[in-house]
Amino acid sequence: MVVYPYLLNNQFVLYKDIINPYPPLLTFALSIFASGFGYHPQAYKVLTLIIILLIDFLLFVTTYKIFKSYVFAFLSTAFFVTLSTAFGINGLWYDLVLTPFILLAFYNFFNFLKSRKNLNLYTSFFFLIIAFLIKQQIILLICYFLLLSIIKLSNPKKLFKIFYPLVIFFGVILILQSIIFFKLNVLGDFIYWTIIFPFFKASTSAGYVLLPTFKQVSILVALFAIAIPSLFTKDFYRKLIFISAFILLALAYPRFDYFHMVPALAIISIIIGPTLMDLSKTNFAIRSIMIIALIYLYLFSVRYVYSNWQKQIRFFELEIFSAAQLVKTLPDSPVYIQNGPDQILPLAGKLPIKPWADEFPWYLENNVLQSKITQGIQEQNPLFVIYQPYSKGAGYKLGAYRPKEIAAYLDDNYRTTTKITDNLWLRIKK
Repeated sequence: MVVYPYLLNNQFVLYKDIINPYPPLLTFALSIFASGFGYHPQAYKVLTLIIILLIDFLLFVTTYKIFKSYVFAFLSTAFFVTLSTAFGINGLWYDLVLTPFILLAFYNFFNFLKSRKNLNLYTSFFFLIIAFLIKQQIILLICYFLLLSIIKLSNPKKLFKIFYPLVIFFGVILILQSIIFFKLNVLGDFIYWTIIFPFFKASTSAGYVLLPTFKQVSILVALFAIAIPSLFTKDFYRKLIFISAFILLALAYPRFDYFHMVPALAIISIIIGPTLMDLSKTNFAIRSIMIIALIYLYLFSVRYVYSNWQKQIRFFELEIFSAAQLVKTLPDSPVYIQNGPDQILPLAGKLPIKPWADEFPWYLENNVLQSKITQGIQEQNPLFVIYQPYSKGAGYKLGAYRPKEIAAYLDDNYRTTTKITDNLWLRIKK
């Protein structure tokens, strides 16, 4: 979220010089943001807070508009606010930025289902298309809404009349993207990293799959267990919301982390208000499950907040700033970050070699990228390497993964000289 826009603003070409497996919209937007506010984390903290408050507001409004109850809206929003911290909402991730667009899409789609106004449908799919241009997995939600629209309209001629402007709009965006990246001579790279890799390669790439632990699964089960009465109610919209939230679990595949669950948490929260108000009407078994699940989730949340309350900003700890200050004093030269924190680059005002990629096995083990990076080091001849020793662990575990070709070249051509921080060393060209 910081390194991509920094490199983009310094004449690195996306997908060719910057290995990024996401669509370009958010990277370009953040590059514009960084042009005005810089790369210090304080600006990103403010941006994150603004997005969080926007999500809270949209959740309140959406819940109220669907159920026409301020009580439901307050309960749903309070549920989201008090649990979202434990789900990583305080981090600026792709999934956080997706969430306002998903809520706006929901708001307009439900209006369409109730009123059948084409404008609501167009607006809903407009926000879904924007979300797709941020993260590809949203295609599942698009397909779900599309299926519901087809069922609702049930008229082939009317379907065509309504959907062809949306298809044209989406097609124009894809064509414009293709033209831009064709002119940049990176169309093949763009297609590989945004389509082929995420949809066909990622789940089989070395070290990429990270399935949820038993504890993480239990948290998800508890989250949906609270809303389980919505599956048995006669209210079509409550069922629809429950299923939609379940579909959004796909945002966490194939690498699970709680922050991927923020969109699903926001959507499931919409039905929490009416569900809690109906608690006394449910049978004893379901009511007991809901209460136990609610207690379990709040214990999880309180424990998370207690454990992380005084921690430094993730990825921008004091030692990162200390290292950046030293790197900033180095003579002008490309800098290679070996198994270390790339956020040092924008803080120190230094550039890496081209192409640049995080040392992730799923990037470096499934194509010729490792050879390209090694060749880039040879040709661009960086004077310095910021090195974090590889930890012990499984071969593809982050921090332990050692890209053989790159590591061998650096070992042969650079010598370790100075300890920068407790974890980082400076290596100099021999």
